[in-house]
Amino acid sequence: MKSAFGRRLFLVTALEIAAVLGLVVLAGALLAFGAYLGAVRGDLQSTLDRVVDALQTPQAQSDARVAGTLAASRYPRSSVVVLLVDAERRVVVYQPASRGRPVVDVRARGDAGGEPHAAGPFARIVLGVATVFGLQPVRQNVGKIVAIVRPNEIALVATAASYVPELVLALVLALALAFALARALTRQVLRPLVDVTHALERFASGDLTPQPIAADRREQLASLALAYNGAIAQMERAFAERDHANAVMRQFIADAGHQLRTPLTVVRGFIAILRKGDLRTPEDRDRILDTMNRQSQIMGALIEKLMLLERWDDEPPRAATEPIDVARLVSDVVAPIAESNPGRTVRVSTPDAGLAAIDPSELAHAITNVVDNALKYTKGAVEIDVRRERDRVVVAVTDEGPGMTPDEARHAFDRFYRGARRDVDGSGLGLAIARRAVERAGGALSLANRPEGGSRFTIELPAQNVLVVR
Repeated sequence: MKSAFGRRLFLVTALEIAAVLGLVVLAGALLAFGAYLGAVRGDLQSTLDRVVDALQTPQAQSDARVAGTLAASRYPRSSVVVLLVDAERRVVVYQPASRGRPVVDVRARGDAGGEPHAAGPFARIVLGVATVFGLQPVRQNVGKIVAIVRPNEIALVATAASYVPELVLALVLALALAFALARALTRQVLRPLVDVTHALERFASGDLTPQPIAADRREQLASLALAYNGAIAQMERAFAERDHANAVMRQFIADAGHQLRTPLTVVRGFIAILRKGDLRTPEDRDRILDTMNRQSQIMGALIEKLMLLERWDDEPPRAATEPIDVARLVSDVVAPIAESNPGRTVRVSTPDAGLAAIDPSELAHAITNVVDNALKYTKGAVEIDVRRERDRVVVAVTDEGPGMTPDEARHAFDRFYRGARRDVDGSGLGLAIARRAVERAGGALSLANRPEGGSRFTIELPAQNVLVVR
């Protein structure tokens, strides 16, 4: 309300409401005046009837003076004037405002004076409105007399003037009510704008605490408050995502540092030994160098995996030039893994050929990491089953291990998560890489414990409807 816009809106609203209320008051006044004129119209006709009834003698019907005396005896109302005209005279009969005896004014036929007339601008307005409402004199011939009954202009104007104070008071009250309503309506209309302005000012001062604004959709500017609330909700989500991303990044840095710290500590320790020359046997040097080489390979593999995940997060998936035979690719990927683990049983089942549009190298990463995870953490057989299910190509990797706890299953695909088996070599990135590779192809990688024991990793890929000839 303090802004120029608020003041202008308040003024315009007040004027509009005042105009409407003023018209209502004036319409009410006109209706009341019309009702009064209706009563006067009835007086005209009833007075004419009484005058005609009084002029039933031959002398009254031929002499306007006698007719005027008889008409005055019937006490005409103050709101009317009786005019009686014969061949020689013109007689005016009316009740004066003082409520004394009726006035009988006898004049020559051509003398138009004697009638009560009202003058002035207000009188002209009142008489004009009366004419518009159809208030006209009534007349009737009685013998040689013309009896005319017309409104008393002075009484008519006086009666209208008596209602002017009430009319003015009603207009003043209407104006006051208009300003009160305009203030209430303007405050209600501008409330969303004021609330949003205060909220933005609070943001500008540095207070970023999200505080949604209550909004009623029936209000004119409710869409502004709703848009602000939507922006606040989006900001809350952005803050939550930022906090989550920061937490993930901090955890990622901590985990990566922990994974690199162990091999780096080993390498540094052996470098210190080599510098001191503290070697008991010549074989110690070769053993130390082999250990350092193995630890450096571990660090290199970890860095390569981190770079791979970073690249996959930043770049869009590469479109496959042509659908690949998933069953054949799985067989080619699993074969060297099985050969390098001669003491383990690795079975591949491909009953139906299935095609999928996926980068072969990325799918190879996924298969390699899932199978390698099963071989590392279990001791039984590992089975890989490739099959077609409607519009999906499914690769299921099943092991005979102890399965996973609900907590382990929930975090199995988190980066650097390794569960309770910390004694097994690994970086905790294999399953994260596998899931990211499958997701880049528009597929999904899920995990479930089997009722009979062990875990099942299921890779689902969009199938391509192309026949494969083997």
